[in-house]
Amino acid sequence: MSRIRIENDKLIIAMQGARKFFSLKSEVEVDLSNVTGVTTGLAWKDTPRVFSFEDGFDKVMGTDGNGFYFGGTFRQHGKMVFYDLKKREDAVVISINNEDFDTIIIGVEDAEATKELIENALKDRK
Repeated sequence: MSRIRIENDKLIIAMQGARKFFSLKSEVEVDLSNVTGVTTGLAWKDTPRVFSFEDGFDKVMGTDGNGFYFGGTFRQHGKMVFYDLKKREDAVVISINNEDFDTIIIGVEDAEATKELIENALKDRK
């Protein structure tokens, strides 16, 4: 699972344990000003099963754990997506602009609480 914190107008996503290895990152840092939205409720069936150019999916750098875990950078329908998501985890989908990724999809302990944390940080910036 990922852990999220807000520091100095930055959203910091920290991968835990072996996921640092599998996702090829220990942290992803995003300026809050570049966050355009956050949602929950991504169903596992909505994640890519097979990555191929024909289906619009391509693994750039990371791990496709045979449909059990996705970690790292993927190209999904022309967009750069960072995954740290294991099957059956609560997922948070963070949409962003002007960063290395267009979307970040991560598994967290409590998706609704994580969404609220990010939304409150965005409101506090205004």
